[in-house]
Amino acid sequence: MSPHQLTTTRSVITRRLAAPRERVFRAWTEAEHLHRWFFPGHAEDTPPHVQVGLRVGGRYCITRYAPDGTITAMVGSVYHEVEPPVKLVFSWAWEAPQPDTSETLVTVEFHDVEGVTEIVVTHEHCPGLTGQEEHTIGWICCLERLLQLVEGTSPHAAVAAPAETLMPREA
Repeated sequence: MSPHQLTTTRSVITRRLAAPRERVFRAWTEAEHLHRWFFPGHAEDTPPHVQVGLRVGGRYCITRYAPDGTITAMVGSVYHEVEPPVKLVFSWAWEAPQPDTSETLVTVEFHDVEGVTEIVVTHEHCPGLTGQEEHTIGWICCLERLLQLVEGTSPHAAVAAPAETLMPREA
């Protein structure tokens, strides 16, 4: 390997959520839910703006804004596989505030395990160890927020309330 070639690596994060996988899959694929847990940010940031074109070749874009309206983060790209409620595969590219022309690949698997949903997030082609570490930390934070949303355990009513809209309570 020449010194000019980048070393790429991957990050794999597994998390179990006490919620049906259909609910968890919808939280990953519907803008009304995705904006509530994606992009852990600063308390002063506004909720992200989310666009989802959920189909193979469809585009997604998630943008986080500071209170003054400046973009603090924007990621987007296209879906490569959409298999409800089992699997999502999408490319990942940072578009703003500092665009990065390298694209990585994210695979999200939703497994029904012992009455809970096991999520396996694999983020591949990360640029080097730093990229892998940053993506791992980001996904861990996102998945914690997702857990709070789908399990309805968030201390913030604005995040806990939508859990009921993801899956109505059984009578």
